[in-house]
Amino acid sequence: MKEKKIVRIITYFYLVPFLVIVAFNAGNSLLRTGYFDLYQYVEIIQYDWNNPILTVLFSVAVVLLVRFVLSRKQLTTELLCRASLLWAGGISLMAVLLFRAIAKCDSEALSDAAVQFAQNNFEAFKAGEYFYMYPFQLGYTAFMELIYRLFGLENYIVFQLINMVCIVDIIYVLGRISLELFEDERVYETEILLSMGMLPLFLLCTFIYGDIPGWCMGVNAILMVIRYLKTDKWSCILKASGWLAVGVLMKNNMNILVVAAVIAVLLHALEKKRLQGLLWIAELLIVSQLGMFLVNGIYAYRIGQAVPEGIPKIAWVAMSMQEPYEDGSASGWYNGYNWNVYAENNFDSEATTQACIENLKQSAGKMVDSPRYALHFIYDKFTSQWNEPTFMSLITNEWYSRNEEPQSQLALFFLYGTGRKLLYGFMKGYHFLIFLCAAAGCMAVLREWKPERAYFVLNIFGGILFHMLWEAKSRYVMGYFVLLLPLAAYRI
Repeated sequence: MKEKKIVRIITYFYLVPFLVIVAFNAGNSLLRTGYFDLYQYVEIIQYDWNNPILTVLFSVAVVLLVRFVLSRKQLTTELLCRASLLWAGGISLMAVLLFRAIAKCDSEALSDAAVQFAQNNFEAFKAGEYFYMYPFQLGYTAFMELIYRLFGLENYIVFQLINMVCIVDIIYVLGRISLELFEDERVYETEILLSMGMLPLFLLCTFIYGDIPGWCMGVNAILMVIRYLKTDKWSCILKASGWLAVGVLMKNNMNILVVAAVIAVLLHALEKKRLQGLLWIAELLIVSQLGMFLVNGIYAYRIGQAVPEGIPKIAWVAMSMQEPYEDGSASGWYNGYNWNVYAENNFDSEATTQACIENLKQSAGKMVDSPRYALHFIYDKFTSQWNEPTFMSLITNEWYSRNEEPQSQLALFFLYGTGRKLLYGFMKGYHFLIFLCAAAGCMAVLREWKPERAYFVLNIFGGILFHMLWEAKSRYVMGYFVLLLPLAAYRI
């Protein structure tokens, strides 16, 4: 069919670059990986040269173990699935109870605001205050206020238990996605087993923020869009829109998945020559934003005025093109520019936008004048996000439990001692294995092309592209690393 061939060619414009990127990072991960030292107050990523032989041996051992387990006929698919979910929930719960992390940094700012909102204090919306600058954080803060009203102020463990449930659901839904994409129970079982090594996700169960709930909604939405592409059932798009609405509410960056869904539905409409697909695009765009629309409306009513516009989004793009801190953080990471430029321009959106455009011109001019500098900047920014195998799970737990004294000896072992090194060593090997197998899986997707597979990859590619144009941080891309699991499982 002519239309199908056109759609396939269009998807190759991102499938081929995606394969190159994943294969490159597999090689990068084999040679060296990033890490964070203890006792930091600013995220300064450093790099450690790996032993390639040990890394390859680890990967071979994992593959052999997976194949051995799959060869045991008494271990049914249902049993493996239950074991995987229990493992994910158990490790996540252990991290919560062991590290006793609290809200710090941005999550502390959201928590403090939620406490104030519960007391009908809305000072956080005043000029120069947190929600005057970052109103996009209002969705998860509204959720925090609701939890505080139900379970008591600063009851952090409730959020962590919710994270645990979301993690278990993410692992379950990824298994269903594997089955939908490849229609092979062995791939499903392989993905189930591989998911048991996803320590960065499990350890971030302690993190009181919108990342994990947002990704829980996101993977459910991806599953629904895949089913729509395979069945043409309009109910799947309605369900995907609902999941995305809550996901965007929890984590604004879930809009990347909204864009991927819209592109997928558009290409599907082109392939099938169905104009009604345009109606589903409109529905996706409208419903996915309803959550934030409703929350903003509620808070506007409560404070008696419109929710502030906040810092113009172009400020994040300008910041993402800037050099590292002098103290050694990586290119494009947070440096306070977006907040400062808005304040320096008296909270005037137009003046701030113009200042950001000028800053972008300077950054772009420097890259044009020095291609070597541009290449180093791009490499540094990409590597600092994608080649940090802990995805900030270790530093986050150490950072957010630092002031919770006294810690148990077991907690100290994993936060500061030999246990930390063991966790990092495992995650290094696992990181390489997933990227290597995902590259092989992507090659298979190119050869055995299907629209739902191309759409699934688009979500990950969109995350890579977005965070190369936006503020960088390895924790931000952790969800996309988790999405590599079905691709990796396809070629083990």
